Amino acid sequence: MSSIPSRRRVRALVIVAGAIAALVVVVWRMLAPPASPPEYVDPRPDEAADGYASITHSIFIEAAPERVLEWSNDPERRLEDLVRFENFPAVVSTEPLVGEWQPGRREGDRRRVEFADGNYLAEQVLIDSPERFRYMIWGFTSPQRFAVQHGIAEFGYAAENGGTRVTWEYTFLPTAEILRPAVESFLTSTMSPMMRATLAAMRDGVEGAVG
Repeated sequence: MSSIPSRRRVRALVIVAGAIAALVVVVWRMLAPPASPPEYVDPRPDEAADGYASITHSIFIEAAPERVLEWSNDPERRLEDLVRFENFPAVVSTEPLVGEWQPGRREGDRRRVEFADGNYLAEQVLIDSPERFRYMIWGFTSPQRFAVQHGIAEFGYAAENGGTRVTWEYTFLPTAEILRPAVESFLTSTMSPMMRATLAAMRDGVEGAVG
């Protein structure tokens, strides 16, 4: 008689173990990088009227705005050589999807950005002028997609005291208001160090080039 409850417990444990294993597989598949790069052929998301979490950094460069733009827009300068993440997978490559990415004529151009962990995102230029370079990122394949609908960033270039003030703002639209603190934390802990390091690399590169 005592073996019947024991067999029931065993069956219950087997069912629970199977459910846990199935859950692990589902979670793994959700978090794993895609087997092939996304094509990103659908229209980009619409910009929201409000609701973004944002962070802004700036740096002064001892060079005229046209020299800063010339250095930044050098066709030999790759995104993966400039962006400096400290605690996030590095950018390893970009692939143009729409347009030819010609400086000053990139509005509407789109490219795919690949990271070292095998994840991707799409980037599309919104404004490309001597004063502003504004772009949107979306289509995250990393777990970031669960918290962020899309991001919008903008570089601003303004003459200042014989040099140039470069301002860089990054904004993310949370997928739900309850996730705003997590998105703000990501901006502070991950995006902020990257932005400061990238701006410093830009300053050193421009000032080194102009002597």
